[in-house]
Amino acid sequence: MDKVIDIEERIPSLREKRKRRTNRKFIFLLLLFLLVLAVLLYFQSPLSKVESVGVEGARLNSGEDYIRASGISEGDALWGFRKSESARKVASLQGVKNAEIARTGLRSVTIKVEEWEPAALIEEEGAFHAVLANGEVFSAPAGPVPAPILTGFKPGKEMNRMVKELDGLPGSVRALISEVKSSGDKENPDAITAYMSDGYEVRGVISGFSEKMAYYPSIVSQLSDEGKGVIDLEVGLYFRPYKEVYGDGSDPDGENGTEDEGTAAEDGSGEEGEDGE
Repeated sequence: MDKVIDIEERIPSLREKRKRRTNRKFIFLLLLFLLVLAVLLYFQSPLSKVESVGVEGARLNSGEDYIRASGISEGDALWGFRKSESARKVASLQGVKNAEIARTGLRSVTIKVEEWEPAALIEEEGAFHAVLANGEVFSAPAGPVPAPILTGFKPGKEMNRMVKELDGLPGSVRALISEVKSSGDKENPDAITAYMSDGYEVRGVISGFSEKMAYYPSIVSQLSDEGKGVIDLEVGLYFRPYKEVYGDGSDPDGENGTEDEGTAAEDGSGEEGEDGE
């Protein structure tokens, strides 16, 4: 025989379940209200405003230029701008390779920029301008830049090729180059002359210049007893002292084939005829 449960016995348990369910709903609504209230208070308080804007990596352009381009100012809503859009505006400035904007700390914004490296300098209208690694001539006059001066190069394909070669050099070698002069003619339009800060002169061609010049420290270390002079990298490697190149070309001892007439390397083709150069 089935047991009959009196409804009077079930009423207290039903009431308890309804009460717990009602309490949960009340607590949920209360927490939701408090959360919305906290968000509203946050956006109305100074805590939601930009306290400072910093810039990292600025050398070509000033930090103020990057902040102005981003459109972000102190006191602006911290969440009132899109990072990607502001970064795109910063990246549109001349000389910028890449830009990134990040919210840092509680109320700070940091603009991180990656600029193109200055590979050379060129004189325009009485002032030196940096030639960037992408071949672009920076519009503002350059400050102290450890880069060689380009002479005789016109903006265009030839200069871009030269800049690419310079950018491919190790920084320690590029810092030794004071000036690169375009010395080409109709027969050899790519000929160049590099004047080194350690007193040597290097002659070569644009194509492959960075590859050959990477060995410059090793080459110079073997010429310590030869004195200063011209290192010819156009075909193989050949060295001649300055007194031979810029003097009368004669052997001081009155004989040919001595060390004063030059030192050939790699291809062993440094010997000259009896008539000198």
